[in-house]
Amino acid sequence: MENNMKQVVQNKYLKGFSFSSSEEALTFYNNQKADHSLSIEDTFGDNYYCYVCYHSLTNDKLFVLSFSSDEREDNLNFLYWNNLVVLDTGKSIYLIDEAVKIKVSLEVTTPLVGLYVINDEKLLVLEEAFIRVINYKGEVVKSEQTDLIEDFSIKGKLLHIRTDGGNKIIELI
Repeated sequence: MENNMKQVVQNKYLKGFSFSSSEEALTFYNNQKADHSLSIEDTFGDNYYCYVCYHSLTNDKLFVLSFSSDEREDNLNFLYWNNLVVLDTGKSIYLIDEAVKIKVSLEVTTPLVGLYVINDEKLLVLEEAFIRVINYKGEVVKSEQTDLIEDFSIKGKLLHIRTDGGNKIIELI
């Protein structure tokens, strides 16, 4: 059973569309009438995605994003962080501003475990063997390579990780 429930975040909701060819995705993207649109050209893959963001009350189109990826859609992440959109394409993390311009892109070095908003100013990018904390400007404020993370948890402002090399606690403030 497919879940078609609208998930509203910050008075916005997102509809995702996937296509089997770049031509189909481009045609769909070009037919969208939105004030802000972004096709991320430096993405590559056999899966073509287009996301349309709508105002939750008026259903006005706020923006359209298009990219390709080798990842299935359920392996990708899309996050609203204050006035930024954080988009994971499987190979890179993009911070996109309100004008739908790429503020910064970060290459993912090992498979992404997930994203975690620490606070209004900091975001955790947790990979299988790499930990990064970035600030709202997109600058990396903490970066650490680890052995392969076997398990992790977040308790308060502490990230607890377990690797085959031992346990480690990282402060997330």
